[in-house]
Amino acid sequence: MKTAVISDIHANLEALQAVLDHADTAGVDDYVCLGDIVGYNADPDACVDVIRNMPNMRCILGNHDAMAVGEGPLLGINAQAHAAITWTREKLGAERKVWLAGLPMIIADADATYCHASLDEPSAWHYVNSSLDAARHFAHQETRLSFIGHSHMMFAWYEHGSTLARVVEAEVDTAIGDRWLVSVGSVGQPRDHDPRAGYAVFDHETGGVTQIRLEYDVAAAQRKILESGLPAALAERLE
Repeated sequence: MKTAVISDIHANLEALQAVLDHADTAGVDDYVCLGDIVGYNADPDACVDVIRNMPNMRCILGNHDAMAVGEGPLLGINAQAHAAITWTREKLGAERKVWLAGLPMIIADADATYCHASLDEPSAWHYVNSSLDAARHFAHQETRLSFIGHSHMMFAWYEHGSTLARVVEAEVDTAIGDRWLVSVGSVGQPRDHDPRAGYAVFDHETGGVTQIRLEYDVAAAQRKILESGLPAALAERLE
């Protein structure tokens, strides 16, 4: 059995379609979305509809999803994110907001745990940037493997006894450590200076995780951002 793990779509329909098309050819059996379906890009309704209408898709809540369905002030975010969430609140359909609001913050099964950010206070949306952050996450991880998004970066941490180590590899061999935390990057807005969409495939039989990068129509996504009135910097960032 293989699971495609996707995260941080951020309303980028072109990138999402590229990832799902590739996963379909990769022999994937089911999907988990780690949240942040909306925000930053120009197709929030379409991306929500794609995800919620896939029968073999499980999905959790991301911080941009939570802000988009809320009505309170937007605090602690930069100007671009503020503009994008304000725009998304106005554009996102009411039924889609209800669906997003009902998503869980964590999904766990026998093989893995899935969360948008750190398992340490999931609703606080902590980043896992350091060994201390990883240790805090592992303190709440009961399965051998976990997957997160949020940082828009691809990396993994593994725990072996009292040792924590960080790796950045396309193929993650989970047999070499006691427990693993895998960050699957971003479908719709990568932040590692590689504009390609990213996602991961988890092979339940071998325990291996493959990180995948894909070309997509960046120009089309950029054009939609500019035509929608979203900040031009969000279009530039996709490059």
